[in-house]
Amino acid sequence: VKIGALLPITGVSSSLGESEVAAIKIAARDINEHLFKTHSNIGIELIIEDTQTNPSVSLEKLKHLAAKGIKIVIGPATSEDLKTTQDYADKNGIVLISPSSTAHSLAIKGNNVFRFVPDDTHQAQAISKLMWNDGIRVVIPFWRTDVYGNDLVTATKHSLQDLGGRVADGVGYIPNTGDFAASLNRINFIVWDQDLKALDSKVNQAISQYGIDKVGVYSVGFDEIAPIFIQAQNHPTLSKVKWFGSDKETLNNKLIRNTDAAAFAVKTNFTTPIYAVENDNDERLKHIEDQIHEQIERTPRSYASVAYDTLWVAALAENDTKATQDINYLKSAIVKIADSYKGITGNTSLNQFGDRKYGDYDFWAVRNSESTHDSFIWKRVGKYIPN
Repeated sequence: VKIGALLPITGVSSSLGESEVAAIKIAARDINEHLFKTHSNIGIELIIEDTQTNPSVSLEKLKHLAAKGIKIVIGPATSEDLKTTQDYADKNGIVLISPSSTAHSLAIKGNNVFRFVPDDTHQAQAISKLMWNDGIRVVIPFWRTDVYGNDLVTATKHSLQDLGGRVADGVGYIPNTGDFAASLNRINFIVWDQDLKALDSKVNQAISQYGIDKVGVYSVGFDEIAPIFIQAQNHPTLSKVKWFGSDKETLNNKLIRNTDAAAFAVKTNFTTPIYAVENDNDERLKHIEDQIHEQIERTPRSYASVAYDTLWVAALAENDTKATQDINYLKSAIVKIADSYKGITGNTSLNQFGDRKYGDYDFWAVRNSESTHDSFIWKRVGKYIPN
């Protein structure tokens, strides 16, 4: 049985896609071993397509997979790519299972989309509580103006207001596609200069009104965070306040490998949330994460482990339904298996919208490495557990 995957192997979210591809390849091997041992009459073959973190490319690649008769696709990984492909999937009897799309507005009841992570109202609550506990009362957002960025900033605004704080008018930027948008080429830094100058002005204004300890910057982006931080150091006010980030910036490797970007992150105590697996001491989880780490040569985001579980549920659904062509039967099987499956990331139960029901969040921050003075690491610094 062919199962497709739409993941960003290149483009501005390639660090996410690279780890998810590694995870599902490991999963495919483990699944086929399981199916063989249990004398199943099916095996699975993965057909992986690179979305290039580009919505129009994602749609074209989905059509390629549809032409091969594929009924289940892992992905797309990003919310903007999912937004562009979901209608085609609904109309052509294809199930999309995303391991990392989180935009709240894509939580739609009854469509052909499942997401094995909670929507961003949960992440918004986590980061708002952290900001509030850090004494931040006014936040200036700096965000990519796609469905992911817009939804997350809006959700965070509501969450912080509920606590008594406020999100002021910030600076939204048009997200670029292609690898260059996240490159550390010096020419790329200039791209961010005008937006950062506008942000600097807004932060300065907020400081004069509320005081420096009560003002923070909230960044919502992808891999472009590294060149943004390199350029941000040239705007003095931006390094005077705390910075907070989002899940897609967490564990960004370019950020800690560039001295200028990392130094800015340390100076501003840059802290980011990301979906936390249920039991991070699980031996199976450690075993899979070690294999992913070996392939990508860095610590993977939790979404890679989610992708591993996602393919397992998809394959078990194909096995249980004998690779049915009945899309509603297949969807029912996915829901049933997800509700009872205990994966390496824990409970995969879905809510009425087909999104993961439950989720804690880990907080990560950039810190100086203890081994050498001029090297940096990502360090887990806390956890948010909702009531």
